[in-house]
Amino acid sequence: MVHPTPNESTKITREAPTGYVQLGTVKIPKRIVVVCMILFFISFAFGMGFGIEPHTDDPPPWDRISAIVGWGYTVAWMTSFYPQVYLNWVRKSVIGLSFDFQVLNLVGFLCYSAFTISLFYIEYMRDEYRLMYDGSNPSVRENDVVFATHAVVLTAVTCSQIVIYEKGGQRVNPVTWVALVLILIFFLSWVVELSVNGGNYADRNRPWIWLDFLNGLSWVKLGISVVKYTPQVYLNYRRKSTSGWNIYNILLDFTGGVLSLGQLLMDSISQGDWSNVTGNTVKFGLGFCSMFFDIIFMTQHYVIYKDNNGNSFQSLEEDDAKQAEVESALRTMTESDIAKEGV
Repeated sequence: MVHPTPNESTKITREAPTGYVQLGTVKIPKRIVVVCMILFFISFAFGMGFGIEPHTDDPPPWDRISAIVGWGYTVAWMTSFYPQVYLNWVRKSVIGLSFDFQVLNLVGFLCYSAFTISLFYIEYMRDEYRLMYDGSNPSVRENDVVFATHAVVLTAVTCSQIVIYEKGGQRVNPVTWVALVLILIFFLSWVVELSVNGGNYADRNRPWIWLDFLNGLSWVKLGISVVKYTPQVYLNYRRKSTSGWNIYNILLDFTGGVLSLGQLLMDSISQGDWSNVTGNTVKFGLGFCSMFFDIIFMTQHYVIYKDNNGNSFQSLEEDDAKQAEVESALRTMTESDIAKEGV
C-alpha cells in the first residue's frame, strides 16, 4: 500500500514538534511544559489531599499523607493519557501505536471502573467486603474512582483517533478479538457457576455474592494488564523504533505506579492490616505490572532504539519493504561470495 506524499501545508500539520509543544500557532518549549506539569502535580496532590476529607482507616497524620500520595498517582496516571492523544492529533497519524493495546485497555478499564465505583459508592458491596475481611473497609479511594472513569473516557478518545487517522496498514490482530471472546465466555461461565453454588463467604445461604462478581471483573482487568503491553513491545521491536509511542506517557505511568504501590503499602503498614493488599490485589498488580513494562519501554526508547526514532510516519509495510531489501542484498552478497569461491 503506497501512501500519497503530503503537500507542504499538510506536512505543517502532521509533523510533530521536536523541542516544543504546539497549540495552534503557539509553540511552548517542552522544558517549560515539564516544569509546569511537575508543579501542577504537586499542588493538585496537596490541594486534594488537604481539601477533601479522607475516607480511610489510617491514623493521623498518615490519613493525609496517604491522600496526598493517592491523588499524586491519580494525576500522574490521568495525565499519562494526554501526550499520546496530543501526538496522534499533531501527526494526524496513529502509525507506531499498537491497536491491540488500546482495545485491551478499553475493556480492562471498563471492568476496573465497575469494580472501583461499586466498592466505593454501593454500601451493599462494602458490607460484603467487610464480611469477608473481618470488618475492614475497602481500600478503594475517591482518587481510584476518578482515575478509572477518566481512563475509560481517554482510552475511548484514543480508539476514535485510530478510526479517523492514518494507520499505515496497521490493524487489530484477530488473535486479540479471539482472546476477548474467550475471556467473555470464561467470565460468563464463572458467573453462572457462582450464581448456582454461591460465593466464598461464611454466609452461604445467599445464592448470589456480588463481591465475587466484582472480584472477577478486577481479575479480568489485571489479566488484561499483564498481556496488553506485549503488542506494543513487539511493535516497537518489529519497527526497531518507538516513534509514534509517546515516551512521556511511559514516564508518567511509571511515576503513577510507584506512588500507587507506595500508598497501598503505606496504608497497610500504618493500619497494621495487610488486607489492603490481599483485598485489592488488582491495585497492587496494576502498579507492579505497569512499572515492569514501563522499564522495558524506557529501555527500548533510551537504549536499544535511541538512534531510530526519527521517522514517526514509517508504516509496517514500509518497514517490511526495507527489511526485504536488506535480506535480498544479503542473499545477493552471499551468492556472489559463493561464486567467487567456486572460481
